Amino acid sequence: MSPETETTTKTTKTTKPDTNRTTFSEDVLAVCSKGYDFALQSLDKKLDLAIKLDPATGELLSDDNEQSVNLRQQKGLEEEKFAIDVLECLASFSSSSSSNGGEENKRVRAFARGQQVPKRSYALAELKLNDIDPSKLLAPTENTITEIKKKLGVAVGALVIVGAIVTSGEDVGAAPFQAIKTFVFLSFLLAYDAVALNAGAQNLVLDFVANLTSEEYKTRLRRHEAGHFLVAYLTGVLPKGYTLSSLDAFKRFGRLNVQAGTLFCDGQFQNEVKRGKITSTSVGRFACVALAGVCAEYAKYGNSEGGAADIQQLDQLFNALQFSQKKSDDEVRWATLNTMAIVRRHEGLVDELARMMGTGESTAKLISIIEARLANVAEKDI
Repeated sequence: MSPETETTTKTTKTTKPDTNRTTFSEDVLAVCSKGYDFALQSLDKKLDLAIKLDPATGELLSDDNEQSVNLRQQKGLEEEKFAIDVLECLASFSSSSSSNGGEENKRVRAFARGQQVPKRSYALAELKLNDIDPSKLLAPTENTITEIKKKLGVAVGALVIVGAIVTSGEDVGAAPFQAIKTFVFLSFLLAYDAVALNAGAQNLVLDFVANLTSEEYKTRLRRHEAGHFLVAYLTGVLPKGYTLSSLDAFKRFGRLNVQAGTLFCDGQFQNEVKRGKITSTSVGRFACVALAGVCAEYAKYGNSEGGAADIQQLDQLFNALQFSQKKSDDEVRWATLNTMAIVRRHEGLVDELARMMGTGESTAKLISIIEARLANVAEKDI
């Protein structure tokens, strides 16, 4: 066996939750003492509250100021930490209760225990030897959205011209000027949306039409977010919640500038960013979670459509950290190999999570599905 192909067989562990920890708060211990199901329900409530307290996703108050926003954000981080502590406390319990007539053991053993490939510098050829084509995985095409955008552009253009002719009546010569005025006005709205709302209104319309007209788009999107959810959980980042469409995000958060997708408990990472001291482990986790969506798509379809924003965010992190091109390439190649290994190892679980997300299942329910499916799997196969 060549050294390159050995990358698919050698694994190492992520940082495990501290199962020997004895410093959980009394509140956390009290929640966990009431059982697995109760603890996960409490975790769900804490995560939902954390989302509401986050200035980026929570309610905007008319009397908000910098101090009140910071206090609310800090409270949200405390709720996140409580949820993480509940999960780690459950993982520390050596005994487990049974359910479904004893058919499965309810416990937490998979969180942050996903097996990883050794972290080192990988050549591009090693990705190809592991059946990974970076040009198809790391360059999302957005074919469905692009096609819809073209069709909508043609349709809107035709409506503007017809409308100008109709409103001009007998003064046919005024029609071109009327059409130009309408196009200028629409251009202004698009520019405002792009600047003020991060193209939120455009994204909502395009995403709504795509969900309405393309079954593959919906399936890809669900699988994309399921990949984010599973890889994050197995690498030690607790998912906080998710939305599967721009319309869902707007209904939940009341904002056009909040993108659909999976949210995470990333307080520790944000604190490292603020301090300017980001650990290699944190960078690796961030990279794997960022690439998980495109990897989940690639594993099933052989390419990726969504995820351009994920890759852009990853590039921005590397630029902020002043990584050299080689350092950035090393991080991306390792994360790609590692994340693809996890997704391929748990292909069926990704599909199941995607189906459950499509029905709107809670974060706690998705966690319980992951734990149930991996309850009797050998540790080297998690």
